[in-house]
Amino acid sequence: MGDLIDDHDDDRKNFIIGRYQNFESDLVDKLSSAGTFESFCDAVTIWINKPHVVNRRLCGSKIVYQNSTTNTNIDDFLKECLSCSEKYNSDAIHGSCVEEVPSLSSSIGATFYFVIREIFHKQYSQLSTKEAIIMDFQNKMVNFIPLNGQCKKETVNEYDNETERSKNVAIQYQICFTEESGKSWIALNTPRKVNASEKSYIEWLRTNLLRKLVNWSSEKKLRTSVTSLRLVPVDRYNQLYNTLKEKYGRKFVEIWPEKTDPQKFVYEDVAIATYLLITWEIQRREQKSEKLQSFVDLGCGNGLLVHILQSEGHPGLGLDVRKRNIWDLYGDQTKLKEESIIPSAESTFPEFDWLIGNHSDELTPWIPVIAARSSYTCSYFVLPCCHFDFDRKFSQKEANESNYRSYLNFVREVGEVCGFTVQEDTLRIPSTKRVCFIGKTRNYKPEEKDLIDDKIANYINIRSTASSISGTDGNPPAKKQKTGEVWSEGFNPRPSEEKSRNCKSVDSGTVSHIVQTVFDVLLESTDCETRQLEDGRVWRKGGKKALSDVVKLFDKDVLKQLKSECGGLQTLLRNHNSVFNVSGGAVQLRDLTLDEPYSKHSKLAKRDKSQYFKTMQCWFYNNHPDGCPRTAQKCHFAHGEQDVRKEQSDACAQ
Repeated sequence: MGDLIDDHDDDRKNFIIGRYQNFESDLVDKLSSAGTFESFCDAVTIWINKPHVVNRRLCGSKIVYQNSTTNTNIDDFLKECLSCSEKYNSDAIHGSCVEEVPSLSSSIGATFYFVIREIFHKQYSQLSTKEAIIMDFQNKMVNFIPLNGQCKKETVNEYDNETERSKNVAIQYQICFTEESGKSWIALNTPRKVNASEKSYIEWLRTNLLRKLVNWSSEKKLRTSVTSLRLVPVDRYNQLYNTLKEKYGRKFVEIWPEKTDPQKFVYEDVAIATYLLITWEIQRREQKSEKLQSFVDLGCGNGLLVHILQSEGHPGLGLDVRKRNIWDLYGDQTKLKEESIIPSAESTFPEFDWLIGNHSDELTPWIPVIAARSSYTCSYFVLPCCHFDFDRKFSQKEANESNYRSYLNFVREVGEVCGFTVQEDTLRIPSTKRVCFIGKTRNYKPEEKDLIDDKIANYINIRSTASSISGTDGNPPAKKQKTGEVWSEGFNPRPSEEKSRNCKSVDSGTVSHIVQTVFDVLLESTDCETRQLEDGRVWRKGGKKALSDVVKLFDKDVLKQLKSECGGLQTLLRNHNSVFNVSGGAVQLRDLTLDEPYSKHSKLAKRDKSQYFKTMQCWFYNNHPDGCPRTAQKCHFAHGEQDVRKEQSDACAQ
C-alpha cells in the first residue's frame, strides 16, 4: 500500500479521499443473498463492531471515531470527519471502554457513515491495524481503507527488548449489495494489483468474511452490539491477559494436582483475574487513587484467582468450606482459609474494598447483601453459576426466558435491591456461564443506609422459606442484627466433605447390571462390526448406540439414583473407560484391536501405562464371548488372577 501514513499527517485527508474515489478494483466473488439492504447493513455492523467473531486471531476492535451525514459531497464530509477524528484521537484516554457503531440500518436515511476503527490481535506481538470505513448508502457499498498498516501502541515490559514485531496484511476492499432480476447479491471487490501475501488475505475475505456476511444478512434479527468485555478496554485486556497467561498459566497447568481439567480452570481464573485487575485500574483512575484495592473471595475453590490477585499486589483473602490440594503449592503469601460462611452480622467484611463470588453457589445471591452491609464503599463482583436462592434452589423461571437468564435477572435484582448500580458484562472464559455482575457504586446517600437495610430485609423475608430467625427483638427476618444472629434460618452452606461423583456410592450390583446391559445391546446391534485377529479369531466389536436410546433401557428409579450419586448414565459409562468409548452423544465398545484405542483426550491415554499395567482385571477377557482381542502379553489388563500384579506404588514401598 506504499509508504505508511502518519496519524497526524495533513496528507492523510487527501490519501483517504483519493483511495476512496480512485479505487481500481476487480470483482473477486459475489454470492446470492436472501436478505435485504437493511439486513446487509446490520451484517456489516457486526463485522465492524465484532471482527473477532469472524477472525479468531483477533480479540476485538475499538471505534476511534464515527459520524454520519446527509450531505452528498463526500469530499467535504471526509475532510470534516478526519479533522475531528485527529482531535478526538489525540484527546482520548488510552484504554477507553467499548464504544460501538449502532446498527447501520438505522442510518439508511443518511448518505454516508464514516468510522475509524482499530483492530487488535490476540497475539500481542502483532501491532494493531487502524482503518477508515466509509458506508455509502446511496450506492449500497462499504469501503474499508487501511490508514497506516500498523499503528504504534504503548509497549509493555515483555516486549521492550523486541526489535521487530509481526506485520499484518492490510489492503483496501469493498463490499457491495446489489439487486438484479428480483435477486439480492453481496459482492467483494479488491485492488487489481496485489502481491502474494495480499492474495492469501483476499482468499480469506472471499471464503470467510463474504460468506459470513451473506449468512448474517439472511437472518431476521441480528445482535450487532458487542456482548463481551463491554466494561473494560479490549486492547488493555488482551495485553494483560497475555502477560498473566505467560506468568501463571503454563506453570499451574503443569503442576495442577486437582482432578479437574487444568486447561479449563487455570485459564478461566487467569481471564477472571485479568478482568478484575483492569476493573480496579479503572476504579482507581475514576477515584484518582493509587491505593490497590483489597478483596475477599467467598467460596474461592482452588484459590488460584486469589493467588494471582495477591501476587499482582492486591491484599486479599480467600475463604472456602473445604481446603484444596493445590493450596499448599501457593506459598504463605497467598492467604486462604478453610471456613464456612453463614450470612450474618459476623460475615461482613468492612475492612475490605471488594467481595468476589466466582461460581460461589449458595452464596451467590448473598454476596451483594454482604457487600451492602459491610460498608458503604464495599463493591462486589459475582459470576453466577449454579442456581441458588437465599435458602433453597432457585426455581423461578420467567416466561420466554431461559432458566439461566431468569436466574441472572434475579441476581441483578438482588444487587439493585441492595442499593447498587448494577453493571452486567460477559467474560471471555472457557465456560457456558460467562455473565458477571459488578456493583461498585451506590444509588443512595450514606445517611439512607438504614432504609436500604430494611428494604433488603423485607426482600429476603419475602423470598425465604423460613418465617423466623433466632432472636425475639421484633426485627423482620434477614434484618442486620447483633453478633451471632443469622440473616436466614433456612440457609444451608455447602458440606465440608465433597460428595462422591464417581459411582463409588452406587450399589455394585446396579453398576454391573448397567454395564452388562449396555454391553449386550451393543454386541447384538444390527450394525455390529467384526475384527479379524492375528491368531485367526473373529472378534465382535459391536455397534454404536445413541445415549438417548441407551437411557430408555433402564427404569426411572435407576436413572434417578445415578443422577444423584454419580452425575448420570453417561458419567457411569465414561468411568468404565476401558470398556466403553463415549463421545458425540453415543456409546460403543472400546476397540482394543487398535494399537492406541484411547483418544488423546482420554484419561487412560494420558496416564503412564506402567502405573496401571496388569493391576486390574481385563473386562473383555472375563465377559466378552470372544474374549479379549489382545494376547495376555499385549493387554494392559490382567488375564486371570494369576496375571494380576500390585500397583507400582505398592511395589516401590516394599
